[in-house]
Amino acid sequence: MKESKINYEEFVSRIRCQLYEIIPEDLNMEVNPVLKNNSVHLDSLVLFWDSCGCSPSFYLQDYYAQYLRGVEIDALAEDIYERWQSFMDSSGDVLPDLSFEHCRKYVVYRLVNAAKNKEILKDIPHIPFFDLAIVFYYLINSDINGIQSLRINNHIMKNWNTNTQELFELAQENTPPLFPEIFRSMTDYARQFADSLCCSADLPQERSPYILTNSNGINGASVWLYPGILERVGEELGENFYILPSSTHELLILREQLGFTSPELLKMVFHVNRECVDAEEFLSDNIYYYHIGKKAIKMIPAVGSTQKGTLQND
Repeated sequence: MKESKINYEEFVSRIRCQLYEIIPEDLNMEVNPVLKNNSVHLDSLVLFWDSCGCSPSFYLQDYYAQYLRGVEIDALAEDIYERWQSFMDSSGDVLPDLSFEHCRKYVVYRLVNAAKNKEILKDIPHIPFFDLAIVFYYLINSDINGIQSLRINNHIMKNWNTNTQELFELAQENTPPLFPEIFRSMTDYARQFADSLCCSADLPQERSPYILTNSNGINGASVWLYPGILERVGEELGENFYILPSSTHELLILREQLGFTSPELLKMVFHVNRECVDAEEFLSDNIYYYHIGKKAIKMIPAVGSTQKGTLQND
């Protein structure tokens, strides 16, 4: 008889027990709740020595999803410990330099949904941008294994003796060269990142959008903020276009002459957000329109949205 799956609470208990069997006795373990993007609550498991000031987080909901797909708990525990060892081997026991002089070259920005991050935004420097918000991170590391970053909160900003405007200016200078823009047709992009575009595949090829993101496809919606980016997109397309917030990782660009109506596009975005986008990666249900002659953006709100359409120069 096939063994039934245990619930999440029992999973957390068992994986902790499994980890205690394989980690050194002097290594500490904690599981703490973490508030992530879009107010998603996750449980973060951390392994650490008292003498070490830096350690990676392992989100147990992600590991539970792997367990439900058939991965054994002992294999998941081994994976956590091996990843922790790899991080410690690469970073050592040295405390990270969090001085402003060191970090200023690695301040970057991201775009998040303002309403879904209402509580988080109370504690972090940010800039309103339509129905979104520009937030700031210190980039610790970026490689083939992903991104390690620290969200800049009001406490850090105060310790750095800086302000939101300076953070934005630093991020505007740092983010484009650290994460260069990518603008290409969906056909070309999907060859590399097909999984992230599952619902867009329903579009006929001749009506498919372009993808606007960054070089590693992580938090690529922030490319929208790069100086002159929409003007460059407009020059390449040669016409006005719509911006569809596919997720925090990429934007979809649709030429106006394809003939889609605003209600059609809003319905498309609503469907993709519910069927293809993880809760933590949701960006917006609204769409945006760029006029190449006026070099201005207009937001077109979803039905029932409290946000009003606005016009903003690029």
